[in-house]
Amino acid sequence: MTQYPLYENPYDNLQVDSDTEFELHGVTLGESELAAYVTSLSPYVAKLEAYFRLFDVKHKVVAEPIPDVGPRGKVPYITVGETRISDSQLIIDWLKRTVSDPDTHLTEEQRAIGHAVKRTLEDHLYWIIIYFEFFDQQGFDFIVSNTLGDTSALPAEVQEAIRVRRADFRKRCYDQGIARYTPAEIIDKAKQDFEAISVILGENRFLLGNDAPSSYDATLFGFTQAFFQARGMHPEITDFVRTIPNLGRYIQNIQETWYPELKLAFNPA
Repeated sequence: MTQYPLYENPYDNLQVDSDTEFELHGVTLGESELAAYVTSLSPYVAKLEAYFRLFDVKHKVVAEPIPDVGPRGKVPYITVGETRISDSQLIIDWLKRTVSDPDTHLTEEQRAIGHAVKRTLEDHLYWIIIYFEFFDQQGFDFIVSNTLGDTSALPAEVQEAIRVRRADFRKRCYDQGIARYTPAEIIDKAKQDFEAISVILGENRFLLGNDAPSSYDATLFGFTQAFFQARGMHPEITDFVRTIPNLGRYIQNIQETWYPELKLAFNPA
């Protein structure tokens, strides 16, 4: 049986506090025109950056054109000096233990609701995102043009690496099951996720109804911003979510408060 390498986060190697500056490694948009609207099309990178911004964690973003360079073969990951910590949720949980915990005001019921929303986003909507990034041709063309530009101008070995990576993710989509549905069925699945989250959000400014955001808001914003802002990757879903007034206001509020450099690509109802 093939043995897969495991990576244990070396938490004990780090002594951090509120003055520590972290390097956030992730896939960014570089000089793409889309960079005026979103910071990353990777939902986990966007989630972790949202956490850093919402809770004023000192950081700088380090662009990683190849996601496989991370400790677990993926991004995002953070570094302090030569020490690397991997996985967005493990990073957040560790920061909550070592720096400060923005969720201390939550009730058990709020934590349970937040957990359920997070699982919907990370274990279901995530695969719809991956489908549009790698399986759907229009979505794949969109993300490649906005991250790599004209691939025909790239060296042959880079073009081959892109082909192999896409084939790998297409297989993952089929093995997981999302690619076994028709495009219309996949779009409907996404709509159901957004409708459920809209009901939970209600007229709240933040997901769980408090006056301040929680770590669950970082996940919600990180996984949904691109659906509102990057129409070219999934136009039918984007057109739908832009008709949901409270989610549009939610994206607008967080983006205008914590991402002042970004433009809104839609007019909230």
